[in-house]
Amino acid sequence: MPIILPGATPATRGPAPDARPAFNGNGREFVGLCARGAAFQLFTFGFYRFWLATDIRRHLWSRTSINGEPFEYTGRPRELLIGFLIALAILAPVQVVYFLAGLRAEQAQAFASLPLSLFYILFGQFAVYRARRYRLTRTVWRGVRFWMSGSGWAYAFRWLGWSLLVLFTLGLVYPWMRASLERYKMKHTYYGDLKGDFTGRGSEFFRRGFLIWLVCVAPLAMLIAGGVMTSPVGAAKGLRESGLVLASAGGLWMLAIPFVWPYFRALEWRW
Repeated sequence: MPIILPGATPATRGPAPDARPAFNGNGREFVGLCARGAAFQLFTFGFYRFWLATDIRRHLWSRTSINGEPFEYTGRPRELLIGFLIALAILAPVQVVYFLAGLRAEQAQAFASLPLSLFYILFGQFAVYRARRYRLTRTVWRGVRFWMSGSGWAYAFRWLGWSLLVLFTLGLVYPWMRASLERYKMKHTYYGDLKGDFTGRGSEFFRRGFLIWLVCVAPLAMLIAGGVMTSPVGAAKGLRESGLVLASAGGLWMLAIPFVWPYFRALEWRW
């Protein structure tokens, strides 16, 4: 992705303009690390996951470098554990209130389900933003630490607004959504006193992904149109056979999507 840290020069803290990140990790080492962590998680009933996540990040960070200088991850498992407990302290009272509302009246439970689901969705995106901020503040390169400003809730509501637009347009505005969210995150990302930026545009992503969107949405539209044409309330008799053919073709197309998806992903990367 076209991510820039402005103001950096080879003689200062930032990477050179032509610098490219490099990764020199070993697949066997990583698999061994994950296997040991999985075994410890099994014996600790999942409690070891905080230590495993920290070990994985340290492994990946230390093997990722720019101009031959690796990154450093300084996070600790205890910090992840504390963050998990804080999240439980926030979510537990909300769940208790919902449970009590359900005991009082079934109608109240049905009414409470919508705001509860909305809260969980927004809180999930808030957690995504806060997790990114945490990883950045624990990432060091050339002795300088990354950090992040901005509001997690502002990001969550921005994500919600874009998601509604994506839903109403059948995914057509998804490229603009991704560009907007990445721009928000990068404009609040810092390396020392250098502010980040994101130069990607939704129109560029749309040109690259339009064919993929068309392949995925076209069969859905065919199914809906075919269903309307074959319904009793639908059009005249003559169109019902055409609707059945259209719906069948859309169903077969959807079954073929998992097989052709890798091809279109490769085509997108080539573009």
